[in-house]
Amino acid sequence: MNRISRIVFHRSLRLLPIAGCVAAAAVSPVRAVEPVLTAQAMQLADGTWTVQGPGFRGSRRCGDWLVRLTNAQGHLSGEVSHNRANVPIQNLVLMPDGSFSGAAPANFARSRHAHASTISGQFSGETVSLTFNSEHCPPRHGTATRRATSG
Repeated sequence: MNRISRIVFHRSLRLLPIAGCVAAAAVSPVRAVEPVLTAQAMQLADGTWTVQGPGFRGSRRCGDWLVRLTNAQGHLSGEVSHNRANVPIQNLVLMPDGSFSGAAPANFARSRHAHASTISGQFSGETVSLTFNSEHCPPRHGTATRRATSG
């Protein structure tokens, strides 16, 4: 072996432990990047759920409220009506167990101010139970039964 070959050989030996670690990690049975699904997603029927409730007597901020949720071909959407302003629910997420949550930002429409609110709840068969929580008002609760969409 000439001198240059020996230098290359010795330098490549330094990389051997690194290559061994990389190879061991590649065939390791523990894979942190692969998600494990433990529950199958709930199959929510197409339809509309309208949950509404009265305001608090004597309160201008905590008036009548309405939450409308619509599921169409697996896409859940909704809107909040509060203080005569309609606001779409953003980041509406349906979990595999049927629970959901979303938020409606503050909005100013038709000279009416709707405060920011959060919505959370649970689907169970044809029924939804939810909590509507808006700024300056205590949480309010309601339930509704699915109304099938025509078409």
